[in-house]
Amino acid sequence: MGFLESFNRGLSGDDQYEIAGRIVACSHCGGEEFDERSAQLNTAGLSFLDLDWANRSATVLVCKHCGHLEWFL
Repeated sequence: MGFLESFNRGLSGDDQYEIAGRIVACSHCGGEEFDERSAQLNTAGLSFLDLDWANRSATVLVCKHCGHLEWFL
């Protein structure tokens, strides 16, 4: 999800996410409202070469009810 799409989602107050045609539900409590974050997936090789910026990033959804993290590539 790009910056503009995330910004518009925040303005609309929409805290539900759909991935692969299904509404995302927390695997711990079943909640369907999340905050979105991004996390870099560092690897030993690129960190050794001081190229951390070249690693992939993942989207992390934080459940608003229990704080459980759901990770997506």
